[in-house]
This record gives sequence, C-alpha cells and structure tokens, in this order.
Amino acid sequence: MRFLIVFASLFAVSAALNCYICNSLNQPECVHNYEKFNKICPVKSFGGMKSVKPLGCRVSRQYVKEETSIVRECAYTGEDIERKSNKGSLGVSRVYSQCSENLCNSAESSTHFLTAAVFIAIFKLFA
Repeated sequence: MRFLIVFASLFAVSAALNCYICNSLNQPECVHNYEKFNKICPVKSFGGMKSVKPLGCRVSRQYVKEETSIVRECAYTGEDIERKSNKGSLGVSRVYSQCSENLCNSAESSTHFLTAAVFIAIFKLFA
C-alpha cells in the first residue's frame, strides 16, 4: 500500500507543468533573469469551470506606444502557437507564443519576438 502511495505521489509531481511566471512591468528581471520565476502551474477554477489543469506555458510581448512589456505565464486555454500577433486600438499590439513543454516560455522563445517587433515597427511606420 505504501508503495502505491509513493508511486502515485511521484507520478503527480512528474506530471506537474512548470513555467516561468512573471511580468516585466512589476518584475524587471522577467526580461533577462526570468529563471528565478520557475514555478509549478497551479490548477485553477475560472469561468464557471472547476479544476482546470494548465495546458502549457505562454510568453507575450506587448507594445503600448513606446513601452514594451513581457508576460510569462501558465496557459489554461488555447493550443501551441508561435509568434501570433494581434493589434488593438490606441497603438497597442501584442505578439505571443504558447507551448506545451516545461519551461518553454524562456528567452529562447522570446528571441522570435525580435522579428515580430521589427515587423510591427515597420507596420506602424507605414500604417
């Protein structure tokens, strides 16, 4: 019986998803020193749904006028996607990626944002 409990506990720990969770607006280290924000994604309840397990990790780079921010978080909806961009009103644009592996919302995934940032800057110049 003890063996079963230990085995189940080990499986539960190994099945947990880790992501970097931070926001550069209030945690400037989120840009380059994000490793210290390595956390286990919790199971959440929202939108009338209970016990929603995380599906992956997400990293978003948001541009508002001249300010850029990075948000690294757990993802509870959506699917794996790379460098999806959308533009809002009043000069707000966002580029995000979502992935399903542990700690996949790192700087390596953020390097793709450079290309998107250049594209958005050029778009803003000619739009």
